[in-house]
Amino acid sequence: MEKSSKAQIKLLGIGSAKDRALKANLLAALEALDLEVVLLEISNVNEILSYGISGIPALLLDDKIIFQKIVPSVEELCTVLSELLQYRETPKGV
Repeated sequence: MEKSSKAQIKLLGIGSAKDRALKANLLAALEALDLEVVLLEISNVNEILSYGISGIPALLLDDKIIFQKIVPSVEELCTVLSELLQYRETPKGV
């Protein structure tokens, strides 16, 4: 079994309409790209503040902020995730 080889995506928000829209778009993008990632939803305000974002909703990939204060479209998410995750892939034995 591979350990922590999956990308980790954190969705930061407090449950607002924008947060729910971002989650829906993210899930649709992950399905469209056929990606398996670890998805964590962070809703505790103090924990959200600890990430140093300027606003919610926010999306982090491997603890790097990729979106904040906006709800990107499914297409935008597909583009950004596929681009960022291709650099994460490393051939076996390297």
